[in-house]
Amino acid sequence: MFGTPVAEIELSGPEVLSGEREDQLAFEATLDALAHAETTPDRHELPPLEDIPVGPYLATLLEHYDPTQLNGHDVMRLLKARERQSAHTQARCMYDAVESSYSAAGGRDSAVERIDEQFEYAADEIRAALTLTRRAAEYRLSFATDLIERLPMVWRLLDEGLIDVARARVFSDGTAHLSKDTAERIVDLLADVAPRLTTGQLRYRISKLCMSLDPEDAEERERHARGERKVVIEPTTDGTADIHLLDFAIADARAIGRRINAHMISLKKEDRSGRTHDQLRADIARDLLLGGDATSNGRGIVDIRVPASTLDGGSEPGEILGVGPVTADTARKLVQTSPNAEHILTLVDDHSRPTHIRTLSRHATKTIRRHIETLQPHCAFPGCMAPAGDCDYDHLLPWSAGGETSTLNGGPKCDHDHELKDQGWSHSRQRGQDKWISRLGHVYHTEPP
Repeated sequence: MFGTPVAEIELSGPEVLSGEREDQLAFEATLDALAHAETTPDRHELPPLEDIPVGPYLATLLEHYDPTQLNGHDVMRLLKARERQSAHTQARCMYDAVESSYSAAGGRDSAVERIDEQFEYAADEIRAALTLTRRAAEYRLSFATDLIERLPMVWRLLDEGLIDVARARVFSDGTAHLSKDTAERIVDLLADVAPRLTTGQLRYRISKLCMSLDPEDAEERERHARGERKVVIEPTTDGTADIHLLDFAIADARAIGRRINAHMISLKKEDRSGRTHDQLRADIARDLLLGGDATSNGRGIVDIRVPASTLDGGSEPGEILGVGPVTADTARKLVQTSPNAEHILTLVDDHSRPTHIRTLSRHATKTIRRHIETLQPHCAFPGCMAPAGDCDYDHLLPWSAGGETSTLNGGPKCDHDHELKDQGWSHSRQRGQDKWISRLGHVYHTEPP
Protein backbone atom coordinates (compact mmCIF):
# COMPACT_ATOMS: atom_id res chain seq x y z
CA MET A 1 0.00 0.00 0.00
CA PHE A 2 2.02 2.90 1.29
CA GLY A 3 5.72 2.46 1.96
CA THR A 4 6.26 -1.06 3.28
CA PRO A 5 2.93 -2.89 2.92
CA VAL A 6 1.28 -4.41 5.98
CA ALA A 7 1.65 -8.19 5.79
CA GLU A 8 3.17 -7.68 2.31
CA ILE A 9 -0.21 -6.85 0.75
CA GLU A 10 0.13 -5.23 -2.64
CA LEU A 11 -2.38 -2.42 -2.87
CA SER A 12 -1.88 0.90 -4.61
CA GLY A 13 -1.38 4.00 -2.49
CA PRO A 14 -1.36 7.72 -3.32
CA GLU A 15 2.35 7.99 -3.99
CA VAL A 16 2.12 5.10 -6.43
CA LEU A 17 -0.66 6.86 -8.32
CA SER A 18 0.91 10.32 -8.31
CA GLY A 19 2.67 9.90 -11.63
CA GLU A 20 0.02 7.86 -13.39
CA ARG A 21 -2.16 9.15 -16.20
CA GLU A 22 -5.38 8.72 -14.19
CA ASP A 23 -4.11 11.01 -11.46
CA GLN A 24 -2.92 13.58 -13.97
CA LEU A 25 -6.34 13.60 -15.61
CA ALA A 26 -7.99 14.07 -12.22
CA PHE A 27 -5.67 16.96 -11.49
CA GLU A 28 -6.41 18.61 -14.83
CA ALA A 29 -10.17 18.09 -14.42
CA THR A 30 -10.02 19.71 -10.99
CA LEU A 31 -8.10 22.74 -12.24
CA ASP A 32 -10.49 23.09 -15.16
CA ALA A 33 -13.52 22.85 -12.88
CA LEU A 34 -12.15 25.48 -10.52
CA ALA A 35 -11.19 27.77 -13.40
CA HIS A 36 -14.58 27.59 -15.08
CA ALA A 37 -16.82 27.42 -12.01
CA GLU A 38 -19.42 30.07 -12.65
CA THR A 39 -20.90 31.79 -9.64
CA THR A 40 -24.10 33.82 -9.85
CA PRO A 41 -25.86 35.68 -7.04
CA ASP A 42 -28.30 32.76 -6.82
CA ARG A 43 -26.24 29.60 -7.27
CA HIS A 44 -23.05 27.83 -8.25
CA GLU A 45 -22.63 25.78 -11.41
CA LEU A 46 -21.47 22.34 -10.29
CA PRO A 47 -18.83 20.63 -12.47
CA PRO A 48 -18.86 16.88 -13.32
CA LEU A 49 -17.77 15.63 -9.89
CA GLU A 50 -18.73 12.10 -10.90
CA ASP A 51 -15.75 11.98 -13.29
CA ILE A 52 -13.13 12.88 -10.67
CA PRO A 53 -11.62 9.97 -8.68
CA VAL A 54 -11.42 10.14 -4.90
CA GLY A 55 -8.26 11.66 -3.52
CA PRO A 56 -6.68 15.04 -2.83
CA TYR A 57 -8.04 16.75 -5.94
CA LEU A 58 -11.64 15.79 -5.32
CA ALA A 59 -11.21 16.83 -1.69
CA THR A 60 -9.96 20.25 -2.80
CA LEU A 61 -12.85 20.70 -5.20
CA LEU A 62 -15.47 19.69 -2.63
CA GLU A 63 -14.27 22.41 -0.28
CA HIS A 64 -15.01 24.99 -2.98
CA TYR A 65 -18.79 24.54 -3.02
CA ASP A 66 -21.45 25.81 -0.64
CA PRO A 67 -24.60 23.62 -0.77
CA THR A 68 -26.76 26.65 0.07
CA GLN A 69 -25.86 28.04 -3.37
CA LEU A 70 -26.86 24.88 -5.24
CA ASN A 71 -30.24 23.66 -6.33
CA GLY A 72 -31.59 20.44 -4.83
CA HIS A 73 -30.47 18.30 -7.76
CA ASP A 74 -26.85 19.44 -7.43
CA VAL A 75 -26.89 19.19 -3.64
CA MET A 76 -27.48 15.46 -4.06
CA ARG A 77 -24.59 15.25 -6.53
CA LEU A 78 -22.38 17.05 -4.03
CA LEU A 79 -23.50 14.70 -1.25
CA LYS A 80 -22.70 11.62 -3.34
CA ALA A 81 -19.23 12.97 -4.12
CA ARG A 82 -18.59 13.73 -0.44
CA GLU A 83 -19.71 10.19 0.47
CA ARG A 84 -17.21 8.73 -2.01
CA GLN A 85 -14.45 10.91 -0.59
CA SER A 86 -15.47 10.04 2.99
CA ALA A 87 -15.24 6.31 2.24
CA HIS A 88 -11.77 6.86 0.81
CA THR A 89 -10.72 8.75 3.94
CA GLN A 90 -12.12 6.01 6.19
CA ALA A 91 -10.15 3.40 4.26
CA ARG A 92 -6.94 5.39 4.76
CA CYS A 93 -7.69 5.75 8.48
CA MET A 94 -8.03 1.98 8.66
CA TYR A 95 -4.69 1.51 7.01
CA ASP A 96 -3.07 3.98 9.43
CA ALA A 97 -4.50 2.07 12.39
CA VAL A 98 -3.24 -1.29 11.14
CA GLU A 99 0.14 0.12 10.19
CA SER A 100 0.53 1.57 13.70
CA SER A 101 0.01 -1.91 15.15
CA TYR A 102 3.07 -3.14 13.21
CA SER A 103 5.25 -0.15 14.13
CA ALA A 104 8.21 -0.70 16.44
CA ALA A 105 8.32 1.24 19.71
CA GLY A 106 10.03 4.62 19.57
CA GLY A 107 9.64 8.38 19.68
CA ARG A 108 9.49 11.31 17.30
CA ASP A 109 13.03 10.79 15.96
CA SER A 110 12.95 7.00 15.71
CA ALA A 111 13.83 5.25 12.47
CA VAL A 112 11.08 3.63 10.41
CA GLU A 113 10.92 0.04 11.65
CA ARG A 114 8.27 -2.68 11.42
CA ILE A 115 7.70 -5.71 13.63
CA ASP A 116 6.61 -9.10 12.29
CA GLU A 117 3.37 -9.44 14.26
CA GLN A 118 0.78 -6.98 15.51
CA PHE A 119 1.60 -5.56 18.93
CA GLU A 120 -0.82 -7.08 21.45
CA TYR A 121 -1.67 -3.74 23.05
CA ALA A 122 -1.71 -1.65 19.86
CA ALA A 123 -5.38 -0.75 20.33
CA ASP A 124 -4.51 1.17 23.50
CA GLU A 125 -2.48 3.68 21.46
CA ILE A 126 -5.47 4.18 19.17
CA ARG A 127 -7.75 4.37 22.19
CA ALA A 128 -5.75 7.21 23.73
CA ALA A 129 -5.07 9.06 20.48
CA LEU A 130 -8.71 9.11 19.30
CA THR A 131 -10.41 9.30 22.73
CA LEU A 132 -12.18 5.97 22.37
CA THR A 133 -13.25 3.35 24.84
CA ARG A 134 -11.04 0.28 24.97
CA ARG A 135 -13.74 -1.84 23.37
CA ALA A 136 -14.30 0.66 20.55
CA ALA A 137 -10.58 0.91 19.82
CA GLU A 138 -10.17 -2.88 19.81
CA TYR A 139 -13.11 -3.28 17.46
CA ARG A 140 -11.85 -0.58 15.12
CA LEU A 141 -8.41 -2.16 14.86
CA SER A 142 -9.86 -5.66 14.47
CA PHE A 143 -12.24 -4.56 11.71
CA ALA A 144 -9.51 -2.67 9.86
CA THR A 145 -7.12 -5.61 10.14
CA ASP A 146 -9.77 -7.99 8.83
CA LEU A 147 -10.36 -5.88 5.73
CA ILE A 148 -6.71 -5.23 4.95
CA GLU A 149 -5.32 -8.68 5.65
CA ARG A 150 -8.23 -11.03 4.96
CA LEU A 151 -10.45 -9.07 2.54
CA PRO A 152 -8.11 -6.71 0.65
CA MET A 153 -10.52 -6.38 -2.28
CA VAL A 154 -13.19 -5.02 0.07
CA TRP A 155 -10.69 -2.51 1.43
CA ARG A 156 -9.89 -1.49 -2.14
CA LEU A 157 -13.58 -0.95 -2.93
CA LEU A 158 -13.81 1.26 0.16
CA ASP A 159 -10.62 3.12 -0.73
CA GLU A 160 -11.96 3.87 -4.21
CA GLY A 161 -15.22 5.20 -2.77
CA LEU A 162 -17.30 2.46 -4.39
CA ILE A 163 -18.78 1.18 -1.11
CA ASP A 164 -19.15 2.70 2.35
CA VAL A 165 -18.03 1.43 5.75
CA ALA A 166 -21.44 -0.13 6.45
CA ARG A 167 -21.21 -2.36 3.38
CA ALA A 168 -17.59 -3.19 4.14
CA ARG A 169 -18.75 -4.32 7.59
CA VAL A 170 -21.40 -6.57 5.98
CA PHE A 171 -18.66 -8.26 3.96
CA SER A 172 -16.53 -8.69 7.08
CA ASP A 173 -19.30 -10.03 9.31
CA GLY A 174 -20.92 -12.17 6.63
CA THR A 175 -17.71 -14.03 5.74
CA ALA A 176 -16.14 -14.21 9.22
CA HIS A 177 -16.79 -17.94 9.53
CA LEU A 178 -15.24 -18.79 6.15
CA SER A 179 -11.71 -19.60 5.10
CA LYS A 180 -9.75 -16.77 3.50
CA ASP A 181 -9.96 -18.39 0.06
CA THR A 182 -13.72 -18.90 0.23
CA ALA A 183 -14.28 -15.37 1.57
CA GLU A 184 -12.20 -13.90 -1.26
CA ARG A 185 -14.20 -15.92 -3.78
CA ILE A 186 -17.47 -14.46 -2.46
CA VAL A 187 -16.05 -10.94 -2.54
CA ASP A 188 -14.88 -11.48 -6.11
CA LEU A 189 -18.36 -12.63 -7.14
CA LEU A 190 -20.04 -9.58 -5.56
CA ALA A 191 -17.45 -6.85 -6.14
CA ASP A 192 -19.08 -5.49 -9.31
CA VAL A 193 -22.61 -5.30 -7.90
CA ALA A 194 -21.84 -4.30 -4.29
CA PRO A 195 -21.82 -0.54 -5.06
CA ARG A 196 -25.45 -0.83 -6.24
CA LEU A 197 -26.73 -2.86 -3.30
CA THR A 198 -28.03 -1.77 0.08
CA THR A 199 -26.62 -3.43 3.18
CA GLY A 200 -29.73 -5.62 3.34
CA GLN A 201 -29.40 -6.76 -0.26
CA LEU A 202 -25.67 -7.37 0.16
CA ARG A 203 -26.18 -9.34 3.38
CA TYR A 204 -28.76 -11.52 1.62
CA ARG A 205 -26.46 -12.30 -1.33
CA ILE A 206 -23.51 -13.11 0.92
CA SER A 207 -25.66 -15.41 3.03
CA LYS A 208 -26.97 -17.23 -0.03
CA LEU A 209 -23.48 -17.64 -1.52
CA CYS A 210 -22.19 -19.02 1.80
CA MET A 211 -24.93 -21.64 1.73
CA SER A 212 -24.22 -22.51 -1.90
CA LEU A 213 -20.45 -22.82 -1.50
CA ASP A 214 -20.51 -24.78 1.76
CA PRO A 215 -23.99 -26.20 2.46
CA GLU A 216 -22.81 -28.60 5.18
CA ASP A 217 -21.23 -25.77 7.17
CA ALA A 218 -24.38 -23.65 6.73
CA GLU A 219 -26.59 -26.42 8.08
CA GLU A 220 -24.29 -27.03 11.05
CA ARG A 221 -24.22 -23.32 11.93
CA GLU A 222 -28.01 -23.18 11.68
CA ARG A 223 -28.39 -26.17 14.04
CA HIS A 224 -25.95 -24.64 16.50
CA ALA A 225 -27.68 -21.25 16.42
CA ARG A 226 -31.12 -22.80 17.05
CA GLY A 227 -29.63 -24.45 20.11
CA GLU A 228 -28.86 -20.94 21.44
CA ARG A 229 -32.46 -19.68 21.14
CA LYS A 230 -33.73 -17.59 24.02
CA VAL A 231 -35.90 -14.67 25.06
CA VAL A 232 -34.13 -11.56 26.33
CA ILE A 233 -35.90 -8.70 28.11
CA GLU A 234 -33.96 -5.46 28.40
CA PRO A 235 -35.20 -2.39 30.29
CA THR A 236 -34.69 0.93 28.50
CA THR A 237 -33.77 4.32 29.89
CA ASP A 238 -37.30 5.54 29.03
CA GLY A 239 -39.02 3.30 31.54
CA THR A 240 -40.09 0.74 28.93
CA ALA A 241 -38.58 -2.61 27.97
CA ASP A 242 -37.44 -4.38 24.78
CA ILE A 243 -38.28 -8.04 24.21
CA HIS A 244 -36.00 -10.01 21.88
CA LEU A 245 -36.68 -13.50 20.53
CA LEU A 246 -33.24 -14.73 19.51
CA ASP A 247 -32.16 -17.57 17.22
CA PHE A 248 -35.59 -19.03 16.51
CA ALA A 249 -36.01 -21.26 13.47
CA ILE A 250 -36.31 -19.02 10.44
CA ALA A 251 -39.68 -20.49 9.42
CA ASP A 252 -41.10 -19.94 12.92
CA ALA A 253 -39.83 -16.36 12.98
CA ARG A 254 -41.37 -15.59 9.62
CA ALA A 255 -44.65 -17.28 10.53
CA ILE A 256 -44.85 -15.21 13.74
CA GLY A 257 -44.19 -12.01 11.82
CA ARG A 258 -46.73 -12.78 9.14
CA ARG A 259 -49.38 -13.78 11.69
CA ILE A 260 -48.95 -10.48 13.54
CA ASN A 261 -49.09 -8.59 10.24
CA ALA A 262 -52.25 -10.45 9.21
CA HIS A 263 -53.91 -9.36 12.47
CA MET A 264 -52.75 -5.79 11.87
CA ILE A 265 -54.20 -5.67 8.34
CA SER A 266 -57.51 -6.98 9.71
CA LEU A 267 -57.62 -4.44 12.53
CA LYS A 268 -56.34 -1.27 10.86
CA LYS A 269 -59.54 -0.73 8.83
CA GLU A 270 -61.68 -0.65 11.97
CA ASP A 271 -59.24 0.81 14.49
CA ARG A 272 -60.25 4.32 15.58
CA SER A 273 -57.57 4.81 18.24
CA GLY A 274 -55.10 6.50 15.90
CA ARG A 275 -52.45 3.84 16.50
CA THR A 276 -49.70 3.52 13.91
CA HIS A 277 -49.01 0.23 12.15
CA ASP A 278 -46.03 -0.41 14.44
CA GLN A 279 -48.12 0.29 17.52
CA LEU A 280 -50.83 -2.07 16.29
CA ARG A 281 -48.27 -4.82 15.68
CA ALA A 282 -46.78 -4.35 19.14
CA ASP A 283 -50.21 -4.44 20.82
CA ILE A 284 -51.20 -7.54 18.85
CA ALA A 285 -48.00 -9.33 19.87
CA ARG A 286 -48.71 -8.43 23.49
CA ASP A 287 -52.29 -9.71 23.26
CA LEU A 288 -51.23 -12.95 21.63
CA LEU A 289 -48.63 -13.62 24.31
CA LEU A 290 -50.84 -12.60 27.23
CA GLY A 291 -54.06 -14.10 25.89
CA GLY A 292 -55.69 -10.75 25.15
CA ASP A 293 -58.21 -9.89 22.43
CA ALA A 294 -56.47 -10.19 19.08
CA THR A 295 -59.60 -10.03 16.95
CA SER A 296 -58.30 -11.54 13.71
CA ASN A 297 -58.03 -15.28 13.34
CA GLY A 298 -56.06 -15.26 10.10
CA ARG A 299 -53.01 -17.43 9.77
CA GLY A 300 -49.56 -16.28 8.72
CA ILE A 301 -48.18 -17.15 5.30
CA VAL A 302 -44.64 -18.46 4.79
CA ASP A 303 -43.56 -17.87 1.18
CA ILE A 304 -40.83 -20.29 0.11
CA ARG A 305 -38.84 -19.96 -3.12
CA VAL A 306 -36.70 -22.97 -3.97
CA PRO A 307 -35.00 -24.52 -7.03
CA ALA A 308 -36.64 -27.73 -8.21
CA SER A 309 -33.23 -29.45 -7.96
CA THR A 310 -33.20 -28.76 -4.21
CA LEU A 311 -36.42 -30.70 -3.73
CA ASP A 312 -34.72 -33.63 -5.48
CA GLY A 313 -31.83 -33.59 -2.97
CA GLY A 314 -29.67 -30.77 -4.37
CA SER A 315 -27.65 -28.36 -2.22
CA GLU A 316 -28.81 -24.97 -3.56
CA PRO A 317 -30.39 -22.88 -0.77
CA GLY A 318 -33.99 -21.73 -0.83
CA GLU A 319 -35.44 -18.45 0.38
CA ILE A 320 -38.20 -17.32 2.71
CA LEU A 321 -39.31 -13.90 1.51
CA GLY A 322 -38.78 -11.19 4.06
CA VAL A 323 -36.31 -13.31 6.02
CA GLY A 324 -33.61 -14.48 3.66
CA PRO A 325 -31.87 -17.65 2.45
CA VAL A 326 -32.42 -21.01 4.12
CA THR A 327 -30.34 -24.14 3.69
CA ALA A 328 -31.46 -26.78 1.22
CA ASP A 329 -32.29 -29.18 4.04
CA THR A 330 -34.46 -26.58 5.79
CA ALA A 331 -36.24 -25.72 2.53
CA ARG A 332 -37.07 -29.37 1.92
CA LYS A 333 -38.43 -29.79 5.45
CA LEU A 334 -40.58 -26.68 5.10
CA VAL A 335 -42.02 -27.92 1.83
CA GLN A 336 -42.77 -31.34 3.30
CA THR A 337 -44.53 -30.02 6.41
CA SER A 338 -47.05 -27.27 7.07
CA PRO A 339 -47.05 -26.33 10.77
CA ASN A 340 -49.25 -23.50 11.96
CA ALA A 341 -48.95 -21.44 8.80
CA GLU A 342 -49.94 -21.36 5.18
CA HIS A 343 -46.97 -22.16 2.93
CA ILE A 344 -46.71 -20.97 -0.66
CA LEU A 345 -44.09 -22.68 -2.80
CA THR A 346 -42.47 -21.00 -5.79
CA LEU A 347 -40.14 -23.14 -7.87
CA VAL A 348 -37.33 -21.22 -9.58
CA ASP A 349 -34.75 -22.05 -12.24
CA ASP A 350 -30.96 -21.80 -11.99
CA HIS A 351 -31.20 -18.02 -12.40
CA SER A 352 -33.81 -17.66 -9.63
CA ARG A 353 -36.56 -16.95 -12.18
CA PRO A 354 -39.99 -18.33 -11.16
CA THR A 355 -41.12 -21.35 -13.16
CA HIS A 356 -44.05 -22.70 -11.16
CA ILE A 357 -46.24 -21.61 -8.24
CA ARG A 358 -48.45 -23.64 -5.96
CA THR A 359 -49.86 -23.30 -2.47
CA LEU A 360 -49.20 -25.88 0.18
CA SER A 361 -52.47 -25.33 2.00
CA ARG A 362 -56.16 -25.03 1.21
CA HIS A 363 -56.03 -21.22 1.45
CA ALA A 364 -55.69 -19.92 -2.13
CA THR A 365 -54.22 -16.51 -2.95
CA LYS A 366 -55.50 -13.95 -5.46
CA THR A 367 -54.18 -14.72 -8.94
CA ILE A 368 -53.05 -11.24 -9.88
CA ARG A 369 -51.38 -10.50 -6.55
CA ARG A 370 -49.58 -13.84 -6.43
CA HIS A 371 -48.32 -13.38 -9.97
CA ILE A 372 -46.96 -9.94 -9.11
CA GLU A 373 -45.38 -11.16 -5.86
CA THR A 374 -43.68 -13.97 -7.78
CA LEU A 375 -42.17 -11.71 -10.42
CA GLN A 376 -41.37 -8.90 -8.00
CA PRO A 377 -40.80 -10.39 -4.53
CA HIS A 378 -39.95 -7.09 -2.83
CA CYS A 379 -41.18 -3.50 -2.77
CA ALA A 380 -40.65 -1.73 -6.10
CA PHE A 381 -38.54 1.08 -4.59
CA PRO A 382 -34.79 0.72 -5.24
CA GLY A 383 -33.13 -1.22 -2.43
CA CYS A 384 -36.29 -1.77 -0.37
CA MET A 385 -36.42 -5.34 0.93
CA ALA A 386 -40.00 -5.26 2.26
CA PRO A 387 -41.58 -8.52 1.04
CA ALA A 388 -44.27 -8.03 -1.59
CA GLY A 389 -46.71 -10.02 0.53
CA ASP A 390 -46.60 -7.26 3.16
CA CYS A 391 -46.88 -4.46 0.59
CA ASP A 392 -49.79 -2.59 -0.94
CA TYR A 393 -50.83 -3.28 -4.53
CA ASP A 394 -50.25 0.04 -6.29
CA HIS A 395 -51.63 0.98 -9.72
CA LEU A 396 -49.07 2.49 -12.09
CA LEU A 397 -51.86 4.31 -13.93
CA PRO A 398 -54.24 5.32 -11.13
CA TRP A 399 -57.63 3.64 -10.97
CA SER A 400 -59.25 7.07 -10.94
CA ALA A 401 -57.59 7.79 -14.30
CA GLY A 402 -58.85 4.58 -15.90
CA GLY A 403 -55.99 2.30 -14.95
CA GLU A 404 -56.92 -1.37 -14.78
CA THR A 405 -56.14 -3.77 -11.94
CA SER A 406 -53.78 -6.19 -13.63
CA THR A 407 -50.32 -7.68 -13.45
CA LEU A 408 -49.10 -5.13 -16.01
CA ASN A 409 -50.49 -2.08 -14.28
CA GLY A 410 -49.52 -2.77 -10.70
CA GLY A 411 -46.69 -3.56 -8.35
CA PRO A 412 -45.87 -3.91 -4.66
CA LYS A 413 -45.05 -0.87 -2.54
CA CYS A 414 -44.54 -0.80 1.22
CA ASP A 415 -46.51 1.70 3.29
CA HIS A 416 -43.76 4.32 3.22
CA ASP A 417 -42.80 4.05 -0.44
CA HIS A 418 -46.45 4.01 -1.50
CA GLU A 419 -46.73 7.56 -0.18
CA LEU A 420 -43.78 8.86 -2.19
CA LYS A 421 -45.93 9.45 -5.27
CA ASP A 422 -47.75 12.09 -3.23
CA GLN A 423 -44.44 13.61 -2.12
CA GLY A 424 -43.05 14.68 -5.48
CA TRP A 425 -41.77 11.32 -6.76
CA SER A 426 -42.90 9.65 -9.98
CA HIS A 427 -42.83 5.93 -10.76
CA SER A 428 -43.11 4.14 -14.08
CA ARG A 429 -42.14 0.81 -15.60
CA GLN A 430 -40.15 0.48 -18.81
CA ARG A 431 -39.38 -2.91 -20.37
CA GLY A 432 -40.06 -4.60 -17.06
CA GLN A 433 -37.77 -2.32 -15.02
CA ASP A 434 -39.13 0.12 -12.44
CA LYS A 435 -38.01 3.71 -12.93
CA TRP A 436 -38.27 6.31 -10.17
CA ILE A 437 -37.68 10.06 -10.54
CA SER A 438 -37.12 11.91 -7.27
CA ARG A 439 -38.49 15.31 -6.44
CA LEU A 440 -34.97 16.66 -7.05
CA GLY A 441 -34.84 15.23 -10.55
CA HIS A 442 -32.58 12.20 -10.01
CA VAL A 443 -33.42 8.94 -11.79
CA TYR A 444 -33.19 5.61 -9.96
CA HIS A 445 -33.88 2.10 -11.24
CA THR A 446 -34.88 -0.99 -9.29
CA GLU A 447 -32.51 -3.89 -9.82
CA PRO A 448 -34.35 -6.88 -11.30
CA PRO A 449 -34.83 -9.79 -8.84
